[in-house]
Amino acid sequence: MTEMQIWNIMQMGLISNAMYFVGLVLLTWLGFRFAAKMRETQDADMLGKVMVSLFYVLIGLSFFNVNMIAGDIIMGSADAMAALADRSAMADNFVSDMSQSALNPGGPLTIVFSLLPMVMQLLMTWGKAPSK
Repeated sequence: MTEMQIWNIMQMGLISNAMYFVGLVLLTWLGFRFAAKMRETQDADMLGKVMVSLFYVLIGLSFFNVNMIAGDIIMGSADAMAALADRSAMADNFVSDMSQSALNPGGPLTIVFSLLPMVMQLLMTWGKAPSK
């Protein structure tokens, strides 16, 4: 496999992964709408709160999964490029940067990024609204 083929396969994987990411962003927005309504309606029933909480958790886990898949695509490409005998300086930089950065998809900050909206939604749903 050539370096150009590795770059192309990586980009195709990231493009399809980005489509799932956009869908999850829309579902996260919907979750915040649910959370705002639950916070506004303090007399919401328990079943409703449990159902929307399950929705938040499933979307948060899906967000985490999409980020981990992106990380696997990138790391797999970096590993494939590392195995090449003849590669460009750009590929050398890519291989060295992917192994060192905590900002990559699938890295430690991905966990925070995935779980933060879910925690915010749960706090909005289960917390007390400020008195007016």
